[in-house]
Amino acid sequence: MENKSLSEFKPPWLIRNSHVQTILTSLFRKPQQIDFQRERFELQDGDFVDLDWKKKNNKNLVILLHGLESNTKRGYMLSMAHFF
Repeated sequence: MENKSLSEFKPPWLIRNSHVQTILTSLFRKPQQIDFQRERFELQDGDFVDLDWKKKNNKNLVILLHGLESNTKRGYMLSMAHFF
């Protein structure tokens, strides 16, 4: 797979608008549900961090971080988790 920088990316003429690209992917992406295992870490200040794991029998680790208003059940997160 060829690695292109953003300046080299040329979308098809029908989806040149970035808003259209976002909308189309959300309409046509059918992410598979993933059975995550949730682990909660309590912090000293009384807050917490939840980590959702999908463990497999290998040595690789991929860390996916969503934005503040998202979660691991969102389509783009499920698609990325499934890809890896």
